[in-house]
Amino acid sequence: QAKDFCEAFAQAMATQAPERYVATMSKAKRDGVIFIDWLRNARGATSVSSWSLRARPGAGVAVPLRWEELGRIAAPDAFPMAKALQRAERLKQDPWEGMKQVKQVLPGS
Repeated sequence: QAKDFCEAFAQAMATQAPERYVATMSKAKRDGVIFIDWLRNARGATSVSSWSLRARPGAGVAVPLRWEELGRIAAPDAFPMAKALQRAERLKQDPWEGMKQVKQVLPGS
């Protein structure tokens, strides 16, 4: 149910604003737009956890961000390990604080 909802939501975003969003995994179709990855919502799907290293040269770190920070991030490798450590030391509050308390229910089909 969640995967179907997320796919429909991603497709709607891509239809409403194709200059900003795409719901297709193909890298050729994602250049310059945001991929709304609805595929992470299926049994067995994997994702990267916060503060984990990326399996790439330079071992960038997947750091949690606030919405208002997204526009300042230039690339997926924006946080090499040293910069991620500096960020962790500077944070006064967990960017995801309160997320466990967010309760949402998908409407029945």
